[in-house]
Amino acid sequence: MPNIEIFAPYFFIIQLVHSLEELSSSFHARWYLFRMPFRVFLGFEILFNLFWAIVLISKQFPERQLLLAVFILLMFANGIQHLVWFGLEKKYVPGLLTAPLHVILFLLFYFQMIF
Repeated sequence: MPNIEIFAPYFFIIQLVHSLEELSSSFHARWYLFRMPFRVFLGFEILFNLFWAIVLISKQFPERQLLLAVFILLMFANGIQHLVWFGLEKKYVPGLLTAPLHVILFLLFYFQMIF
């Protein structure tokens, strides 16, 4: 069984780079569900990443293992969402460069879990 403690920090690092890609490529103005002001998106990214950093760092965080598993699933879903969005648009969408990294790392995690 793969160790969540080993994989989660890698997902987090990819997520930080992914956030930077989205922030620098106007994700806030191009997302298909709704647009938002840059400062709202920046605030969300800061709070989202800060929360997961605290979960990762704090070994005594309540339900930490469950939260890390949820984080890994969220990152996989986020990666898939970007790839589907790209498939629909047929051109670069914000976050596309780093999204496949979430999917690849999830597949490594998953296949270690089943074998």
